[in-house]
Amino acid sequence: MVIQAGIGIDLGGTSLKYGIVDIARKVHWESKRPSKAKTSRREIEENILESANEALIQAESLGINIQAIGIGTPGVVNGAGLVLGGSPNLAGWDQVPLAKILQEATGLPAVAANDADMMAIGETHAAGGEATTAIFITLGTGIGGAMIIKGELFTGHFGLGGEMGVIPMLIDGKVYSWEDVASTTALVKRYRETRPEKEGEIDGKYIIQKYWEGEELAKESLEYFSQLVGMGIAAFINIFNPEMIIIGGGISEAGDFLIEKIKTHSFRYALKPCQQGVKILRASLGNRAGFMGAGMYALSQYPASP
Repeated sequence: MVIQAGIGIDLGGTSLKYGIVDIARKVHWESKRPSKAKTSRREIEENILESANEALIQAESLGINIQAIGIGTPGVVNGAGLVLGGSPNLAGWDQVPLAKILQEATGLPAVAANDADMMAIGETHAAGGEATTAIFITLGTGIGGAMIIKGELFTGHFGLGGEMGVIPMLIDGKVYSWEDVASTTALVKRYRETRPEKEGEIDGKYIIQKYWEGEELAKESLEYFSQLVGMGIAAFINIFNPEMIIIGGGISEAGDFLIEKIKTHSFRYALKPCQQGVKILRASLGNRAGFMGAGMYALSQYPASP
C-alpha cells in the first residue's frame, strides 16, 4: 500500500525545518537547515525550494506519494498564500506569493499560512483536539496565536485574522500591544531594567535559572509576567469559551511550573462560567509543531482522491 503524505515546511528567523508527515501525524522523515533570513528574498525562496526538493527525493526513496506541500511563515498571509508583510526578521519578505512559488516549482498543490497557525494545527492534533475549539498562543520575541474553531483554522473573513499578540492597550498614556508587555522580550526587558548592574546575556532561560536559585527579582518578574499573560488568556476564555488553550514558544519549555502560574492568573481573571472545563496545556511538539502542522494542513486542503 502506497503511503499518502504531505511535505511540511516551517520558515523561521534562524532555521528552516521541514519533513514528510501523514494525516495520522506520523513523521516519516525530517531535516533542517539555516533559514538565510538576513540574506535576501531570492536566497530565502531558493532555500525553501531546495528543502522541498530534498523532501521530494526522500519521499520517492521511501515509496511515499506526496499529495501537497504546506509552509508556515512569519508575517501576515492571506487566503491565497500571499505574504503581505509583517515579518521584519526576514529580508525583503513582503508581497511574496509563497504558495504560488512552491506550486509552480514542484507541480504540487501548495498552501502557505502564518507560522503560528500551522503550529496551532500541529499542537491541537497532538493534544487530541481534532474536532474542538482551541486557542494556541506562542510566547517568544512577540506573541503569536491562532484559533481552531470546531476543528477548522479560523482566519477571518479576509483571511488575515489571528493576530492575537497585537491587541492594542493604553497604559499610562502610551499605546502598547499585548506582546509589548507580555512576551518573553518584555519579560527580559523588565528584568534587565530592574537589574541594570548585570552584564552579559540575559534571556528567558537565565531568568528561569535565577528563579530556581531563589532570586527574588526573578520570582517577582515571572509572577508579573504570568499575570500579564494570564490576563490576555482570560480575555480569550471569555470570548471563545474554548475546550483548550495551548501555550507554546521558548518560554513554555521552562516547565509546568510556569504554565501553572499562567493558569492561576488566567482563571483569576476569566469569568467563572466561561472557564468551566477549559484546559490550559503546555505545547508538546517543540520545534516540530510548525512543519507537522503545515504538512497536515496541506493534506486537509488537498485530500487524496477516493
